[in-house]
Amino acid sequence: IPGLAALIPTLLLAIWLLAWGSVTWANVASGLVVALGLLVAIPDARRRAHLPVVRPWPLARLAVRLARDLVVANIVLTREVLALRPRISTGVVRVPLPECSDEVVALLANLVAMTPGTMPVEVGRAPSEMLVHVLHLHSVEEVRRDIWSLRDLVVRAFGTPEAIAAVSAP
Repeated sequence: IPGLAALIPTLLLAIWLLAWGSVTWANVASGLVVALGLLVAIPDARRRAHLPVVRPWPLARLAVRLARDLVVANIVLTREVLALRPRISTGVVRVPLPECSDEVVALLANLVAMTPGTMPVEVGRAPSEMLVHVLHLHSVEEVRRDIWSLRDLVVRAFGTPEAIAAVSAP
């Protein structure tokens, strides 16, 4: 977005002034020093913003999948809480995520964390993988397939054409 780079120092200064609660010369001067220091320390903030491509139909499919997963997981969890003898069989599953970008892995980890009964414990970059704690572990392969299908939906909704081709290949 043209002009976004010029807005970043202004936004940082505005946040600084809001945090201090008053606009004084000392606050403005110190805010400018902090904003410029952050821009030097974090060079990615100065790069041109890269907005992801959003594909509406795959995004709708992802939303439906998430809604279904949330409803089913909440029903299972409620049944487990109300049961006289819980049948919890927990486990941690390593899910390899080859050739996934950092953005896809981060979004995937957040979506997995939203679903009751699953929690990402660790996310690795080299190789790209996620350790997921599962409340009802019946099959390691079933958990992996579930997360991989969620990954495919995320990539189809937000990924590059190359990433979509990679997840579409058998």
